[in-house]
Amino acid sequence: MVRLPEGKPLYARDAQHLFLPASNMKLFTTAAALEKLGPDFVFRTTAESDQPPDEQGRVSDLRLVGRGDPNLGGRVLPYNPNLARQDPADKVFQELADQVKARGVREVSGNLVADDTYFLFEPFSLNWAAEDLQWGYGAPVTALAFNDNSLQLHCQPGASLGERARVWLDPVPDYYQLENRLETSPANTAKRIFVERAPGAMRLDVWGQIPLGAAEDGDTVAIANPPQLIGELFRRALEARGVTVRGQVEVRHLTRLEAATSSDPFPKPPARAVLAEHVSLPLREDLKVINKVSQNLHAEMLLRTMAHELRNYGSLMVGLEVLVEFVAQAGISTMETRFTDGSGLSREALVTPQAVVKLLEYMSRSPRFEDFYNSLPVAGVDGTLAERLRHTPAEGRIHAKTGSIEHVNALSGYMDLPSGKRLAFSIITNSHPLKSSEAVALIDQIALEIYKQFGGPTKAKERKPPTAVSRH
Repeated sequence: MVRLPEGKPLYARDAQHLFLPASNMKLFTTAAALEKLGPDFVFRTTAESDQPPDEQGRVSDLRLVGRGDPNLGGRVLPYNPNLARQDPADKVFQELADQVKARGVREVSGNLVADDTYFLFEPFSLNWAAEDLQWGYGAPVTALAFNDNSLQLHCQPGASLGERARVWLDPVPDYYQLENRLETSPANTAKRIFVERAPGAMRLDVWGQIPLGAAEDGDTVAIANPPQLIGELFRRALEARGVTVRGQVEVRHLTRLEAATSSDPFPKPPARAVLAEHVSLPLREDLKVINKVSQNLHAEMLLRTMAHELRNYGSLMVGLEVLVEFVAQAGISTMETRFTDGSGLSREALVTPQAVVKLLEYMSRSPRFEDFYNSLPVAGVDGTLAERLRHTPAEGRIHAKTGSIEHVNALSGYMDLPSGKRLAFSIITNSHPLKSSEAVALIDQIALEIYKQFGGPTKAKERKPPTAVSRH
């Protein structure tokens, strides 16, 4: 823990020991992206053909090209935790279809190609746990993505005891074959919901019990093949507008074999006719999603986007090389970090609390600090800290990234004191025997004691949250 802007050390314990960071890893990924790509970087998704439509409105293959935009789905941006998702979730693809039709296209005589080649095809990190991969937080990483590459699973008790519960998926209800064996149990009994999808399977099994009168429950489940689904959604949107697609939906990946045997695995694409284009909001808006709600897929896509934009090779390993170079720029040695993914889902990533504080201190001096600071959850206000440290003196005064995987919990960020001083701190716990909720409560207690120790007694009702400005 240090005091800013001078970086004066205030307290350290095991600060040079290596720990699993969990989602504190996202601090490194988002900081690197701000510094290397810039807060105004935008993602482009296009529909292209080799030639403009002929006099009859025909094109051969129509190619939907993904370039790492993580927000092609139902999320409303700029980030607002109080806004529901937009309907329809495939609005962007419908708008692209509108543009294709407006360019005079009436028929696709060949295939509709879902082009995922902006990234190397490596949908999962090699060290993610197998049980992660069926859930939304472990969704496959693709350059052409939809709805966080996940579907919402809803579970609702039946109207009477013993009745089969209601189970459905949203926003694509028929994506999986849904085997529902979830029963409605007596009121006040334990809720036990089990979900399973075998690797590569298109059947989702749901069983167990949900009490009569219980509130709706559910989770997010990963989409098995996002580019294929996107191609089908785009085809449906085109045909609804009178554009006939004669061929099939074809997914194009760039495999490791193709990359290894090519002299230029990411060649400059041939000049094509751009028939439609969607341009994202600036990167700063997605950084809020990544850090405030701890969105794993977006962090992984951003890591590979940096690799493609900076090295013309959109792979995990090249993205990690970019991260290593960035942290060296921030004064962090190679002995203080070991990066294996961009999100922190990996059980092999390692960082020292000292490295995290060095990163926070470095970013506090950056001209892009305000965007970094604003991307972090705020204690008692929003994101993963919305329900934490509420009605305490620290409410609204801590901007920090949470982290949680099994037996790992972390909280690192900035603490603004009533004096106007700002602290950078990192609390990381590993291999503890506590329930996650117990560990979180303990970390919050530590953070509050730090605030009281260095900030002095301040009643919550007397303080006003500081504005997000850089003090350096």
